[in-house]
Amino acid sequence: MEEIARPFVDHRLAAATLAAALPAYREGRLQILSARVAQSRRRISRRLLREGGMWLGVVWQLQVRDGVSGECGEQWLYGRFYHGPAPLAEWTREAAGAGCVPRFGQPVALLPDAGLVLWALPNDPVISALGTFLDPLAAAAHVPTSLRPDDGTRVVARIVRHEPEEHCTARFQVIHEGCTKALYGKCYADGRWRDARDGLDALWRHAGRDPLAFTVGRPLGASPALGALWQEEVQGRPLAAELRAPHGKRLVVRLADALYRLQRAGPRQGRREPPAESVGLARKWHKKLELADAALAEASAPVLARLATPPLRSTADVTVHGDFHVDQMLWTGERIALFDYDNFAIGSPLRDLADCISQLLCRQDEGDWRAIAGGLLGAYRTRIGDAFDEADFDWHLRLMLMRKAYSFMVRAREGWRGASERALRLAIDGRNALPPKGFEVAA
Repeated sequence: MEEIARPFVDHRLAAATLAAALPAYREGRLQILSARVAQSRRRISRRLLREGGMWLGVVWQLQVRDGVSGECGEQWLYGRFYHGPAPLAEWTREAAGAGCVPRFGQPVALLPDAGLVLWALPNDPVISALGTFLDPLAAAAHVPTSLRPDDGTRVVARIVRHEPEEHCTARFQVIHEGCTKALYGKCYADGRWRDARDGLDALWRHAGRDPLAFTVGRPLGASPALGALWQEEVQGRPLAAELRAPHGKRLVVRLADALYRLQRAGPRQGRREPPAESVGLARKWHKKLELADAALAEASAPVLARLATPPLRSTADVTVHGDFHVDQMLWTGERIALFDYDNFAIGSPLRDLADCISQLLCRQDEGDWRAIAGGLLGAYRTRIGDAFDEADFDWHLRLMLMRKAYSFMVRAREGWRGASERALRLAIDGRNALPPKGFEVAA
């Protein structure tokens, strides 16, 4: 199965592989100009390996040309590879539920030779409202009154990120009398839009009270019938790029301070994350890594042993963002903007810090990320003083680095084994993976 799927998830081969597999493209009615692998997610378990089942889900962002009309545009596809006998009955049932005509191609394509079913967005097996959400005319009846277009208004929707069967984020341009306004919408498969709405509202109020807190795009309401949330666009540059600039050290201090302020005044919502539950997750990650590659079991076993006994924590639970890393942030020139409000929880104050640092240590793009991670740790420790719990931080850093190793395996991109092994080596080192002292920072 891995051999069959590999060219589909290789960005250099994906366009040609999809074009050869789909009749409309193979016959020349449509042409794939480019293909980007936007998402990939593996499912693996002993039962799936034994009985057959879904092996990998992939999202492609295509640039397509219609060979008849000459029209060019974007088309997103969601593909699910299956390991073992093709579940044709399930495919047939799902295909019957695909009711939206995509811009290019057919709603659902079944490719038994590749063990693959392809959904063309706005069709999704679970997010039933996606067709309405991505159609500005259809969505107009559901959005808050302040967002509804007037006569002569043109609305253009562009997908930003699609997490299949979970949620989809899109950027909407509202064009009226030569003026353009941008906003974002996020459509959920379930009721999580309510928690995201409440988290966004709380952060917006906090940003209004505290000029050093994270800023967010102004909330514009929700559409319960679509399971969608709306907010204004925030203008800025990716924080990851700004951290490498000459003023990056100053921004590290701002980031540490904003995290501290979020913990003190952020939305107190979401479930608690007890350490025992996290240990259970680490055991699951270890088992999944072993199933994917037996060599990773040996590498992850020492990490699991160190995580088996969480330290007694001296600090109280606080607000936890739950997916805290610099790619979720922009620098507006005055403040750090924070995104994604789906995973708020209550837990250790060092959970988000360890999460962010683990992501920095595992980055593969250009930059002295180890020094930046050390600077963030130093700035945060300076901010909270004697309340910093070294043992709790070390434990959470190992946990988050093991999660990164698991994440690399799940995403199944080229080189994932090496990335997982490196994350596990860092997890074994724990706090020692960081410089003894962070770079000098100025308040």
